[in-house]
Amino acid sequence: MPDTTRSCSFLLEPWLELHDLVEKHPHLRRVLFDPVTGLPTAPLLFPRIESLLEERGEISLLCLNVIKYSKIEEIYGWEVFDEVMREVAASLERITGFELRDSDIVAELMISGNSLVVLLSPPRTTAGMQREALDLLARRIESHVREDLSAVLDPSLYPKFGCYAGAATVRRDDSVRLERLVHMALETALADSDMRECTDGECRKRRLEQIIQAGDVRTFVHPIYRLDDLEIIGYEALSRGPEASEFERPDKLFKVAYDSDLVLKLERLCRHRAFESAVDLPAGRLLFVNIEPEAVSDPELRDIMMSSVVAESNMAPSQIVLEITERTAVEDFGAFRATLEYLRALGFRIAIDDGGAGYGSMQCIAEVHPEWLKIDLSLVRDIDTDDVRRALVGTIATFAERTGVKLIAEGIERPEQLAVLREIGVEYGQGFLFCRPQVPFPADADVTPDL
Repeated sequence: MPDTTRSCSFLLEPWLELHDLVEKHPHLRRVLFDPVTGLPTAPLLFPRIESLLEERGEISLLCLNVIKYSKIEEIYGWEVFDEVMREVAASLERITGFELRDSDIVAELMISGNSLVVLLSPPRTTAGMQREALDLLARRIESHVREDLSAVLDPSLYPKFGCYAGAATVRRDDSVRLERLVHMALETALADSDMRECTDGECRKRRLEQIIQAGDVRTFVHPIYRLDDLEIIGYEALSRGPEASEFERPDKLFKVAYDSDLVLKLERLCRHRAFESAVDLPAGRLLFVNIEPEAVSDPELRDIMMSSVVAESNMAPSQIVLEITERTAVEDFGAFRATLEYLRALGFRIAIDDGGAGYGSMQCIAEVHPEWLKIDLSLVRDIDTDDVRRALVGTIATFAERTGVKLIAEGIERPEQLAVLREIGVEYGQGFLFCRPQVPFPADADVTPDL
């Protein structure tokens, strides 16, 4: 659970000063509006809260927390998360006059943050809002925002976000400063939303356990092309959970697995499914199989790999490239290298995923000495228009040439990107420009692009 006490305490001291500062210099109010959503931030609610407390004695509020389940900014760019926050604000505006009253006030907890605050207008017939009614309203608001996000976000993006609403009540206490009362209420509301996320986490863990027990994981494949002639040299095996479920996408599948200590069990199932599908792998092609860093330390990995390959796929180890993902950092490179060297001795080859995406991947390259390196899609996305990305990929290509590493560019979606990658000298690539992941194994006519 996030440490909301520490985060709110961090905000408290500036709030204590902001209220007085804005009172003395009203023109500063304009800098306390979030530029993305256009909403005011929490310190600007204090005058309204003070007035309501004097009039009613208490006031209730909701805190809506938007959770990211993956590296959104690193993979898709900061614009995507900004758009999500705009959509959340728009969703709250759409239900004003319906679930929310016209007199309710929506604000952001802080500029460019991920939490929104709804200051509720007083009940019409009672002195205060009952806790049951407040919790019910929070659940309805949460549900409406989720439905709106599912309708406007790309289906591949929606599962990467969570949305949880917490509730609290501020009660008048003349012995406590207003800002501190608001701080304590927001702390309570944030803790409430975190508890909701943790409860959902337990439910997700049970669902994932059911998926693993039932073996309900599917394998898709995504071709990898030699870029100069667009010849297919191999396929990446991609795991998918149950269709049309929150676990369909692998990032959510493995996020829950890591949170629930189920990585090794899930990894074994995904690997098993990949090798089952590889029975029909076309002759002369490679199969890239994703493997989590944590799974490399699996004491059963050696036996699992050999039994799976020999008994089920009829492939030689030389056709298998173990693609190390970077969802978590490698903690013990000594043991990590020892296992990989054993697998190399059996004939397997090693690839590093997300090359150039961060310090962790660069350290992994230096420690592991992979035969293959995948250039992260965050570097490929704007390579035709961004000189910095072009220079970075060029540097990686020079490194690969000097060390004998084969490069694969991920996420190629436009002909302009392909042209730049060819010019730089990147030899291999994959992406939606060529085709989307398909059920194994598609005929070449279905995946050979005409470019």
